[in-house]
Amino acid sequence: MKDDKQFEQLSELLRKASELLYPFSEQEDIAYMQKKDIRDRLYGKFPKCFLAFKGIGSRPIPLFPICNRAGMMDPKMIDFSRRLVARMQESDKFDKDELTGINVNLDRLYSKYTKEPIKPSKEAGKKGLQTRLFNNIQKYIKDNAK
Repeated sequence: MKDDKQFEQLSELLRKASELLYPFSEQEDIAYMQKKDIRDRLYGKFPKCFLAFKGIGSRPIPLFPICNRAGMMDPKMIDFSRRLVARMQESDKFDKDELTGINVNLDRLYSKYTKEPIKPSKEAGKKGLQTRLFNNIQKYIKDNAK
């Protein structure tokens, strides 16, 4: 009984932490982007958050989102756009060359924003010092435990 209550409390804390880290799920973002007035509002506020699709004989349409609602590059939204381009490439209704170009841009952005950020040399030096310190402590404990 006590374990169940602790488990529920722990799962609630994990849910709250997840909401803080990832405020919107992918499904909510997709539904959010499907609303035309919201998409137009976001495009006016963050025009660089969409890749435009130039259809045959028409003006460019901001169709592929690459940012989240806050206007920051988001790998989840870039991945959503990559999947959308892949589905559009299966159809004969769209220009394959244009979609290939967009796909190349999306792949480049996705690889750029999914990599871990480079740590400054000062941070890396601190991490190396901490690692050596912990290794020395482990060695000391191991040698004295015999």
